[in-house]
Amino acid sequence: MTQFRKLVFGIAAAFAAPWLFLIVLPAIGYQTLGPIPYNKDKGDDLDSAYSFPLTVANLSGQTIYKKEGCVQCHTQVIRPAQIALDAWRRGAGQNQLENGPEPVRATVLRDFFGEKHAFLGVQRNGPDLTNAGYRFTNRMDVHMHLYAPRVKNPWSSAPSYAHLYKERTIQGQSAGKALPLKGTQYDPGHGREVIPTPDAELLVDYILSLKKDAPLPGSKSAVAAAKK
Repeated sequence: MTQFRKLVFGIAAAFAAPWLFLIVLPAIGYQTLGPIPYNKDKGDDLDSAYSFPLTVANLSGQTIYKKEGCVQCHTQVIRPAQIALDAWRRGAGQNQLENGPEPVRATVLRDFFGEKHAFLGVQRNGPDLTNAGYRFTNRMDVHMHLYAPRVKNPWSSAPSYAHLYKERTIQGQSAGKALPLKGTQYDPGHGREVIPTPDAELLVDYILSLKKDAPLPGSKSAVAAAKK
C-alpha cells in the first residue's frame, strides 16, 4: 500500500509541477505587470516619453481570431535561441530579409500586456504571426489569403474563410474593397463581386496590428522599434 501511495503522489506531482510553474505562476505574474518607461540613461533607443510595450494588438479583431480557431495553426511566440542557433529567427521582425544582419529578440511576457489572452498557439502548421504586421504591407493581400489561400500560393494548406466574405451583385460601379478575383477560379462571374464583412475587416486589422519586436527597456534590441 505504501508503494502504491508513493506512485499516486509521484504521478500527481509530475502533473502538478508543470501546471504550477508553466500556468499558475506566470498567470499570477501577468496580473502584476505594468508598462515600463524607456530611459535614455540606460541606453534605450526610444525617447523617454514612450513606454514598453509600445502598442496593444487590435482586441476587437482578436475576438474573431479566437472564434475562427486561428490559434490552432499559428503561433505568436518567438522562442529564445538555443546553443546560439538563432539564424532561424532572422526576418521575424521589422527586418524581413531572409538573411538579415540581426535576429529579432525572443518574446517576453510584457509583449502581451493589455491582452486578456496570450494566443501563443498550439502548433506551427502555418507561419508564426508574432510580427505579421511587418510582413504584410498590403491589406488586400491578407483578405485574398483569408478568402482563397491558394490563389497566390498553390502550396498553401491554410483553410478558406470564405464565410467571412459576401458575394453580391454589383450595383453600378464595383466597390473599392471588392476582392480582385477576376481571372481566377474564384471569379464570381460577370456582374458579381466579393466583399469583406465587418468580421473580416476586424480580423485583418488584428493581423496587421501584430508588431511585437520593440526594444526592451534597459537593453539594446536587435531590431529598431516602430516609429510613431
